[in-house]
Amino acid sequence: MKGDFMKNYKILRIIVTIFVAIVVGLSVTFGTVLPAILAIVIGAMVSYIYKKSTDEILEDERIARVSEKASRIAIVVFSISIALIGMFLIILRSEYSDYTQAGFTLAYSSVVLLALYYIFYGYYNKKYGS
Repeated sequence: MKGDFMKNYKILRIIVTIFVAIVVGLSVTFGTVLPAILAIVIGAMVSYIYKKSTDEILEDERIARVSEKASRIAIVVFSISIALIGMFLIILRSEYSDYTQAGFTLAYSSVVLLALYYIFYGYYNKKYGS
């Protein structure tokens, strides 16, 4: 029974992802935002309702641990990348002055991202003990 539910849940997630991608793509093409937002909300609701309609465990400790590691490395790689790109654009401001603001935005975004990471790290470290 669990295998059938997991298989159906994976199929549902694929269908929801395709639906959201199509609607968002069409929204971008036609220059409208509302259908994209609605598609994302509807897709999230359908997935959430289907997932909550069972008592089955859809996630185990291994999946949670892999997700934690993947999330952490994604944040590290992304923050370092945008910081370096931002720094590169700021350094080249004499030659490419149009991109200076984008450079500062990327640099400040990386600082905010790292600050958020450390705030949540401190919160969860205190909550779950160290």
